[in-house]
Amino acid sequence: MTLANGQPVVVTGKDEPHLLLGLMSVLVELIPQVPADERLAMPPVSRTVPADKQTLEATMQPTATTKITDERTQAARLQIGLTTKVSLHELVRRVAKRRGVSLSIAARDLVQDGLTRFDKESRTVDPSELLTDYERTANDYAGADSESWIIRADRRLVMRTRLRAGEYERSLSSFTNFLLANALSHCPHAAAVREATTNSITRDEVVVEAIKAIEQVSGVKARALAPQIDLGEQRGLTNMILGGSVLAPARVLAKLAVVLKKPLDVVSVALERRFATQCVPAFKATDGKPTVQAERKAWSVAVKELQLPAEEQERLLNLEG
Repeated sequence: MTLANGQPVVVTGKDEPHLLLGLMSVLVELIPQVPADERLAMPPVSRTVPADKQTLEATMQPTATTKITDERTQAARLQIGLTTKVSLHELVRRVAKRRGVSLSIAARDLVQDGLTRFDKESRTVDPSELLTDYERTANDYAGADSESWIIRADRRLVMRTRLRAGEYERSLSSFTNFLLANALSHCPHAAAVREATTNSITRDEVVVEAIKAIEQVSGVKARALAPQIDLGEQRGLTNMILGGSVLAPARVLAKLAVVLKKPLDVVSVALERRFATQCVPAFKATDGKPTVQAERKAWSVAVKELQLPAEEQERLLNLEG
C-alpha cells in the first residue's frame, strides 16, 4: 500500500489478522521522532490548573464525556457472543454454582484455561488436529438443542481469543465453544458435577427396579411373602406395607430387602415413592368423596385397626420393639 506522503509500505502475513498486526507495527515505526535538540528547545507544557471556575468546568466537561464514551466502548469490547449446546451451558452454570461464583466469572475462567491449554498443546500437536478434537468434544454433549449467550471477559483475553480464531479460520463463537468444551473436560468442578449427576441417575434407576420388584410380590402373591417377613398370614397388612401406606418396623423392612435382593435404603425409598404416587380409589359414593391417605400410617395404628386376636396383635406390635 502507499501512504499519503507517497511512501510505499509492504506488509506480509498469512491472513488478515496477521496483516493488520504487521501493518500496525510498520506504522508505529514510521511515526516521526522529534530530534533531541528540538525537544530541548520546546517550551515547557504548563500544568497550572485554571483559576476561573467557568474555565475549569469547560475544561473538565469533555474529559467526563470522553470517560463515559470510553467506558461504553470498553463494555462493548468485553463481550463474546457464542452458541453452544444447552447441556454445555448448563454444565457451566453448575460449575459456577459449585464454585460459588457468577456464571460470567466461571465461563471467563474456563475460556482462559482452554486458551492457555490450546496454546501449549499446539506447540507439539498440529493445531488443526487439536481443533478437530475440541470440536468433537463440544459436539459430544447431550441433546440437539443449542442456545446463544454472552461471556464477559477482559479485553486482553477477548483479543487473544479473537486472534487465535482468525488464525485458524474459525469464528469467535465456534472457537470459544471449543475452548469451553475442552476446559470443562479438565475441570475438577465439572467432573464432580458429572459424578453427582451420574450417581443420581444411577440411584433413580435402582429405585425404579426396586419398585418393579415390589409390584411383582404384591396382591395375591403377598400371601407367600408375608411369612418370609415375619407377618405370618397377614396378607392385607403385607400389601399395605408394599403400597407404602404403612410404616413397617425395621426388622420387617430388612427381611423384605433380603427377599427382594435390594439394598435396604433403596427399598425404603421405593416404598415412599409408591405411597407418593398412590391412585385415588374409584368407587360410587352418595354422601362422600374418594379420599387419599395424606400420611403414612404408624405401625401400631395399622395393627390395632385390624382388630386381630390379642395374641397375634401383641406379636405384631412386638416386631417394632
